Amino acid sequence: MRKRSTQSPDSNEEEENALDRSIVRSTRPRIGSVPKTNNQPNTQFEFNMMGNMTDCLFYVPDVAGDCTGLAFRVAYDKAKSYDSNKTKKQLCSYVGSMLCAVIPGFRNSVETALKGIGIRPEFVSLPSQARKINIVISEVPQLDWSSILVIFGYCVLLLFKVDNEDFFCFKYMCLSRPSHVKISKLKEKLGCSSYLNIPFNENDEYAIRTMLGTRHLRETVITFLMNKFDHPDSQICSLCQYLSNTLSWSGDMRVFAVINERLIKTKSPVLSHSAITAEVDNLEETMKAIGAHTYPHYFSHLCSDSELFHLDVSRFRTLFAVALDLDRTFDSSYANDYSSADVSEVNHKAVKKLLELHWEASSF
Repeated sequence: MRKRSTQSPDSNEEEENALDRSIVRSTRPRIGSVPKTNNQPNTQFEFNMMGNMTDCLFYVPDVAGDCTGLAFRVAYDKAKSYDSNKTKKQLCSYVGSMLCAVIPGFRNSVETALKGIGIRPEFVSLPSQARKINIVISEVPQLDWSSILVIFGYCVLLLFKVDNEDFFCFKYMCLSRPSHVKISKLKEKLGCSSYLNIPFNENDEYAIRTMLGTRHLRETVITFLMNKFDHPDSQICSLCQYLSNTLSWSGDMRVFAVINERLIKTKSPVLSHSAITAEVDNLEETMKAIGAHTYPHYFSHLCSDSELFHLDVSRFRTLFAVALDLDRTFDSSYANDYSSADVSEVNHKAVKKLLELHWEASSF
């Protein structure tokens, strides 16, 4: 696959400047500190929405700043105690509040995403408006900076389809949810030992990803992450590197990572078999599309709707089944009762025949 430039995608100058200012500090952040942000409602993306809009609370730090992270802490406290039986719109607004409390440069993209699902953010500036909406500041749970970053990192991952449980089943998935594993890794990376009341339940996670996680917001997040690898604060640097690595070749992209590793790199004779010529042609078309993208490893997260067909595994289901079986040979983390042929819905005998062809060639 061709190596692509790591320059960020074009975006308007205002948003680039906002991202560049985000979490940049001259000194190490104080416990619970978050960057200042402009609390004026953004009107850049105003449009007429068909149907009724829902007013949802959206917490933002005061213009003068807030070194206690109150806006983030209130949004987190509200989100973790939110009634899952209610509409998910307010929950999405809470998550958006947390994202923007840490990274003000996400504000435009978050507001656009919320308005796209019929939400009209009702901004509450904290701490100045705490009394107005009956928030008792002393009763809001405290969070140190590492805890805020862990929760923020978890919220970032919620915007993306990171796991593909339809096609991949690992042993750890049988023991705990993938979110628990990622939260544990985030805590380890950021030196957080505090108990945190996350993750949300699976239905809420799905709602946040499908409602709030728009392609524009995902692009904003990835652009930010790619530009912060060398951030002077070690925790922020570690967070951005972990999130970038976790998102890289994740979700639907894992299919192509496995095919590339087990068939393309090894120059497997399976790719020359006449029975799967059409699949090989489809795979080549998809790999070219991925390679031509600005960020190939994030293709599934950033591609346009018209490019989604490239990710349809049915276009090369036999190749995927063979590659998956080969991958299981080298990776013991797959679940023991996991069948690649069942997952991709192909003929077991055809997969076995192609595997024999591959191993026969590799034995020489």
